[in-house]
Amino acid sequence: MARYAWAPRTLAGTAGWTHITCPLGDAIGWILQGRVHPHTGPGGTVWWTADAYVQLAAARARMEAEAEAAARARAAEQARRAAAARAAAAERRLEDALQRAQERQAEQERLAAFLQHAGIDPQLWPTFTQLVRTASGKPVEYGVQSPAHGNGLLLYSRPRPGAAFTLAGVVCPDPQALAQWPAELTILVPGQTWLARIQAAARTPLKVAVLNPITKRCAFLRITAQPPEPATPGGGHTFTRRALC
Repeated sequence: MARYAWAPRTLAGTAGWTHITCPLGDAIGWILQGRVHPHTGPGGTVWWTADAYVQLAAARARMEAEAEAAARARAAEQARRAAAARAAAAERRLEDALQRAQERQAEQERLAAFLQHAGIDPQLWPTFTQLVRTASGKPVEYGVQSPAHGNGLLLYSRPRPGAAFTLAGVVCPDPQALAQWPAELTILVPGQTWLARIQAAARTPLKVAVLNPITKRCAFLRITAQPPEPATPGGGHTFTRRALC
């Protein structure tokens, strides 16, 4: 003989079949009266029990099945939403990448004349720009190629959030423009060739940042003025090459 106990009648309640004992005469009487019937319990054990207990066990099983189905549905919905979110994020990343590529292409087209003037490979320009940003430690943006600054490219930086961008440097100005160059206006060059040209033409102290996009190395130098030597008897001029400070 067995009965089904479930209290309280919620999923959190304890439920299960419980073996009971009774006098043999009572058991035979219940069987003959049809008050109990055979029931196969867990593990294949056959018990005699009342229909009410079987119905109670079935109700508990239905509740568990419904809860499991609801949990599977929630998990499937969460998985669907997560997959949709990943797809949307991937699409946004693709759109952002395409937009950045278009912006880089537009910027390189805008700067085509300057890159030719500076002799900088357009493929290396993004690396040079990254070196500029890293070295500055501030937001930077490029302006236009400025005839007033030896056809160099103007570079602006923002000293602090909310402040306006101000002129901070010039990329690759012609050495002929260095005669009246402001002492605190940094000159940015991509390598030793440009550095040598700037050094040879310096007539006042200069600040130079060498940002090599090939080696990805940065150097910050102060170049001393190199005034011309007196004229030679033959009418020519000689210049003394001085060390970098």
